[in-house]
Amino acid sequence: MKRTLPLLFSALLLASSLLACGEAASSPAPASGETQADAAASPAGTEAETEDDRVKDNLPAADYGKETFNMMTFENQNFHYRTLVEEQTGASLDDAMYTATMNVEERFNIDLKETLYPDGQTPKAAVLAGDDTFDLVRIRCTDATTWWSENLLVPYDNIPMIDITQPYWDKTVNDSLTIANQHYIALSAFDLCEYDLTFSLMFNKGFITDYSFENPYDMVKTGVWTMDRMNDMMKAVSKDTNGDGQMTAEDTWGYTSHPKMVSPGFWIGADALSIQKDENDIPHLNVGSDKFISVWEKIIDICYSDNQYIGFDESADIPPSARQLFASNRSLFMDMSFFFSEDLRSMESDFGIIPYPKYDENQDHYSCRLCYYMPTVVPSTMADSRLERCGVMLEALACAYYNDVIPAYYDIVLQNKVARDVESQEMLDIIFSSRVIDIGDSTLCGDLRDGPLCQMFKKANTDMASRAQKLEKSINKKLSKLPGVEL
Repeated sequence: MKRTLPLLFSALLLASSLLACGEAASSPAPASGETQADAAASPAGTEAETEDDRVKDNLPAADYGKETFNMMTFENQNFHYRTLVEEQTGASLDDAMYTATMNVEERFNIDLKETLYPDGQTPKAAVLAGDDTFDLVRIRCTDATTWWSENLLVPYDNIPMIDITQPYWDKTVNDSLTIANQHYIALSAFDLCEYDLTFSLMFNKGFITDYSFENPYDMVKTGVWTMDRMNDMMKAVSKDTNGDGQMTAEDTWGYTSHPKMVSPGFWIGADALSIQKDENDIPHLNVGSDKFISVWEKIIDICYSDNQYIGFDESADIPPSARQLFASNRSLFMDMSFFFSEDLRSMESDFGIIPYPKYDENQDHYSCRLCYYMPTVVPSTMADSRLERCGVMLEALACAYYNDVIPAYYDIVLQNKVARDVESQEMLDIIFSSRVIDIGDSTLCGDLRDGPLCQMFKKANTDMASRAQKLEKSINKKLSKLPGVEL
C-alpha cells in the first residue's frame, strides 16, 4: 500500500525507542459462565453461513462524507500485522480481510488508510508532541501500560460506541487484561494477533502409535491430560538415537521449544500466573506462592530430569530448528503458536493439536496461553469531536472481522490446511475459549519471563522462593505506576 507519514510524525517516530516484548521483525527472528465444552462462541462452523447467522453490532447509521480514517501498525515476523488489503488476491485470509474492510468503508462512507512503521520504533514521541494524525495505533503490550500511566491513550472504558459484551470482543482475554476493574485496552476479532499468538502443543501421531500411548485427544476430553501424563510420555521417547553418548539435535526428544517460551506455557496451563490479581482486580507478584513454586519445580523436572527437552534460543518465537526437529520425527511434542502452525503443512507425518496440560486432575479447566498481544489504541491526542468516530470504527471493524475474517482464519487457514483431523478442530475450540494473558508473560516480559525466570529455567534452578523475594520490590514498583494500583 502507498502510505506516507507526515514529516513531523516521521521524525519523532524515528527518534523513539522500543520496549521489547516479542522479537522485532528486523531481527532474524480469539460468555461468561460458558464451559470449555460449550465453546461455540468461536465462528468456526464449516456449514454455509446465512445472513441471519451473522453477528450484528448495534451501531447507528452514520455517513462520514468520505473522510480519511488513519490507522497505524508495525511490521513483525510473528503475527499477521496488516489490517488492510488493497485488492483481492485469491488467498482466503486476504480476501476475507478485503471484504470486511470494504464493507465497513461502504457502510459508513469512510476511507480507511493504513501506515506501517518499522518494528523497533514506537509512535510515543509523536503522541507526546501532540500529533493527532492517526485515529488508531497498534502498539506492543510492553508499551500499553506505559501509555496508560502517561495518559497517552484513551482507555476503552472512555471510548463511546464500544460494547465489549458483544461476542466479537474476547471476554475471557479482556477479563484477564483489566487492572483495578478498568478496561484500559481490550482485544477483539479485529486484533488478529490474539489468534496468531495463542500457543498450544503439537504432538507427533507416529510416536503415539509406536509407543502405544493413550490418545492425547481422549485424555484432554476426559480431563486427565496433566503435566505428569506428559512427563511420562516424554521420558519414554527421549533417547540417544545415534548412539554417540550425547543428547544433541540429532537425537530423539520428548519436547522442543524456545527456552523463553517453555515455562509460561506450563505455568499458565497449570492455572498459576506469575502476576495474579486479587479480589479488587489489583495485580501482584505471584511467583512466590506455594502453587507457583510447586508448578515451577514440576516444569524443571519435566524438562531436565531425563534429557527430555531440547531448546533452541533463536530469534523467532517458534525457532526454525525446533520446527525442523519436529517435522523430522525427532520430537514427540513441540511448542507452537498458531501463526507458525502453517509451516507444518508439508510435514509428511501426521500431527495433532492439544492444549498445554493441567497441573493435575483436580484442576477443573484448561488454561491456554495467549502470549504477548498488540493492542489497538486511540491516542490521547484525539479530539473529542473525532472520538465517537473512533469508537464506531473499532466496533464495526471488530464485528466485520468476526463475521468474515475469523472464519477464514479458523476454518480455512487452521482447520482445513493445518489440522488434519476432526479432533484437532475440537481442540481448537477448547484452546481459543480458554485463553488468558499473564502480565508477567507479556506486559512485564522483560522483567519476568525473558529476564530472571528464563535464566532460572535455563539453569534448571528450582529456588523460586528466594528469587521471588528479590523480585518483589522491583515488580511492585512497576505495578504501582499503573492507575488505581497501590502496593
